[in-house]
Order: sequence, then structure tokens, then C-alpha cells
Amino acid sequence: MATKFTDVMREIEAEARAEGPEAVKELETFRAHFRLGRQIAEARRARHLTQKQVARIASIDQADVSNIERGTANPTFTTLNAVVSAVGMEIDITKKRRTR
Repeated sequence: MATKFTDVMREIEAEARAEGPEAVKELETFRAHFRLGRQIAEARRARHLTQKQVARIASIDQADVSNIERGTANPTFTTLNAVVSAVGMEIDITKKRRTR
């Protein structure tokens, strides 16, 4: 029986809530890294660039680009800015909407 990704995520969310606020915060950090990495990868592909090309433009290693795209890196602001600039993006901090 195949498990749906959404079902797995619901289980992870429930576990995080059961563990407490620190676990929930860690899960949100993971989601933010993953979401940002996905956006960078999409922008890179839209510009028909390889990770190697982005790495060269950003003056970093290709492995670092891969880690950022997979959401497993915790890059410095300088590195992140270089990568997003290389794929035609910019960093823009906006106020988070309150959820009730």
C-alpha cells in the first residue's frame, strides 16, 4: 500500500505538536528551507541554467547549490543572495499574515 505524501506530512505535524513548541518551530524551519529551495530550483530551470552554471555565477560550489535547492543547507545571507541573484531572483522580506 502506497502512502501519500500528505498523509506522511500530517503524521509528522502531529508528532511535532505532541513533542511541543520546539519541535513545531523546527518543522516550520524545515518547511521554509524546503520552500525556498524549491523556488530557487524552479527559477534556475526557467532560465535553463544548470546547478554548475549557477555555482559559477554565484562563486560557490555546485554541491552548495544542490544543498540549497534540496533545503538541507543553512547558507549565509551573502551566499543565499548570490544564488538567488544568479537565478534572477531577489530576497524580499515581507510581513507574515496572521493566522487564527
